[in-house]
Amino acid sequence: MRVYERQMVRALVGHLMEDLSADAVLVAITRQVSGGKTETVAVPFGNAHACRGLADYVYDRIVCGEDEEEEGEEQVEGPDDE
Repeated sequence: MRVYERQMVRALVGHLMEDLSADAVLVAITRQVSGGKTETVAVPFGNAHACRGLADYVYDRIVCGEDEEEEGEEQVEGPDDE
């Protein structure tokens, strides 16, 4: 990742954590590298407990397909909800 790309990611994460009061942010990307191989990068931002909880939530939503809203959990609009 180039320097300006790292700066863009840091700016986005900073905005989410400072301006939107996010407790945790997970940045995960995959990209194709030489030889047809895939490189995966995942970086957590925030306290470890909140990051683990967010990772579990994302795993359940994406891999397990659990879309039901748990009691007391606020539904947040995502890119597919627009």
